[in-house]
Amino acid sequence: MTLGHMIAQLGDAACVEEALAGLDDIVLLTRLRAAAEAAQEPLAGFASGLVGQFLQHADAAAWLSLVTIAARAPDPASASLHRMLSAALPVEASSGHHHTPAHDPGAP
Repeated sequence: MTLGHMIAQLGDAACVEEALAGLDDIVLLTRLRAAAEAAQEPLAGFASGLVGQFLQHADAAAWLSLVTIAARAPDPASASLHRMLSAALPVEASSGHHHTPAHDPGAP
């Protein structure tokens, strides 16, 4: 599956859940679930929002990191999705506190 196809499927909760499970990163999935629960949003909607946040607000360094990871990965689309979610997920999402994403130019 291509990254474009993954992004196009973000409105389909079943596809989002499948893509998240396919990332094979239990730590990221646990953080996503905790953050979605804290935000009182379904996991699929929360993850979709994070991808949108990355697409709209990522700086040049975040994009360079994503392209580098994708270029080296056996599955570039999954690696890109993983990077977008990791970069956009608030640092302490599991604590229920809102923090500025690490890629935000306004971050301290």
